[in-house]
Amino acid sequence: MDDRKEVYKLALEHALNKIEKNMDVLKDSFPFVTINGKWELCKEEDWDLNIFKDGYWCNGFWIGMLWLAYRLTKKDKFKKRAYVLCRLIEPRKNSNKIHDLGFLFYPSFCVGYEVVKDEYLKSVGLTAADSLLSRFNDKIGAITVSGELDKSGLIAIDTMMNLPLLWWAYEKTGGRRYYDVAYRHAFTTMQYFVRDDGSTYHIAECDPNSGQVRGKTTLQGYSAESCWSRGQAWAIYGFALVYRHAKKKEFLITAEKLVEYYIVTCPSDHVPYWDFNAPDIPNTVKDSSAAAITASGLLKFRGKKEFGDIALNILDSLCKCYLAEEDKDGILKQGCFNKPKGTDVDESLIWGDFYFMEALTEAIYIGK
Repeated sequence: MDDRKEVYKLALEHALNKIEKNMDVLKDSFPFVTINGKWELCKEEDWDLNIFKDGYWCNGFWIGMLWLAYRLTKKDKFKKRAYVLCRLIEPRKNSNKIHDLGFLFYPSFCVGYEVVKDEYLKSVGLTAADSLLSRFNDKIGAITVSGELDKSGLIAIDTMMNLPLLWWAYEKTGGRRYYDVAYRHAFTTMQYFVRDDGSTYHIAECDPNSGQVRGKTTLQGYSAESCWSRGQAWAIYGFALVYRHAKKKEFLITAEKLVEYYIVTCPSDHVPYWDFNAPDIPNTVKDSSAAAITASGLLKFRGKKEFGDIALNILDSLCKCYLAEEDKDGILKQGCFNKPKGTDVDESLIWGDFYFMEALTEAIYIGK
């Protein structure tokens, strides 16, 4: 493990150097994905939570990376920039138009609170958690993705990665409502999204009044019945946290099925293609962000050695073969945002970089 830790420390040094360099260039902007190796930014007019625009859900990840950088280095400039950017996205804490409040506020305000213990960060995080709660549809038993609360029936595998905001709020307050909604959403996801072979659906459309499933499809996978690799990663990480908090056997069994599918279906380097069922494998692109998410999620299963070993194997591969070159802005290369649309294929993705840093930090400093 000592040799591994040295490799991981070098990868973190690579990441910290990129963050420090990018911080001076980005200033008060938010990176989304790279285009030809250079960060494409989320424009302020795209921050409206009432609409779907590429990047609107990503602003928390860059802030989270700054908090991790401060935690690792204690350099005040990382903390100061994180605070500036937190205040820029703070007004979004009251919106309940989409489910992505977890992506926005967990890496930024919740991770920030864990690093500096500032009550301001905690208060905003809890407000955002309350806004997310209001998207819960009791008839469906799940948090809906977007739209008017009484008319929306769209639910997605991605929402498993918005639940960390609710688990964090439960930890900080003991408020049972956070636990209950996170639990029920995870239970519904287990029923509607996880197939018998451990693969996952991406999208389910439900009747908002009866809760009945009308159909299932995909927005970013190959087909409705295929398994989009980043969706599988969202599920692995999400169910890791569900089991960690709820300790119910059915969630552990589900997580094990999800991980088993990932292992069996992945190529030998543990980094999946953009869809596990893409018809042109191996002559298609991979998604390093799915691997980073999976590694970080598996490290949440503290004490489950086989999951930790898989996570470390994934990190080994990412460190060896998937670090972006020095002249590129991102940390990980070969990420794939949206293959069906041909959008940002074989590039760096800000969420991939965040979860890679989170996994490296966990592997080095928290018991691994």
